[in-house]
Amino acid sequence: MRIPLCAMLVSVAVFTSGSAAIAASKKADAPGQDRTCLVTTKNANSWNDTDVANAKWLPRKAAEAQASKDPSTMRTFDYGNDPLVTTGKYASAEELCEKHFN
Repeated sequence: MRIPLCAMLVSVAVFTSGSAAIAASKKADAPGQDRTCLVTTKNANSWNDTDVANAKWLPRKAAEAQASKDPSTMRTFDYGNDPLVTTGKYASAEELCEKHFN
C-alpha cells in the first residue's frame, strides 16, 4: 500500500509542477503582459529627462493607443537596453520608468 501511495504522491507533484509551469508561461504570453513606458513631456517634441512631466508603466497596447492621441507630447519607450538599466543603476525598464522621472 505504501508504494502505490508514494507513486501517486510523486505523480501528483510532477503533474502539479508541470501545470504550474504551463500556467506561468501562458500568463507571460497573455495579452497585456508586454509592457512599456508611456512618457509625457511638458514641452512638445522634447524628450529630454528634464522635460518629462510623467511616466507610466503600462500594457503596450494601452500605452501606444494613448500615445497616438498626441504624439508630440506622449511617446512610448522601451528602456530594456538603456544604459541606466544595463549598467545596473535600475534593476529593470519598469523600475527606470517608475522612478527615474520622479
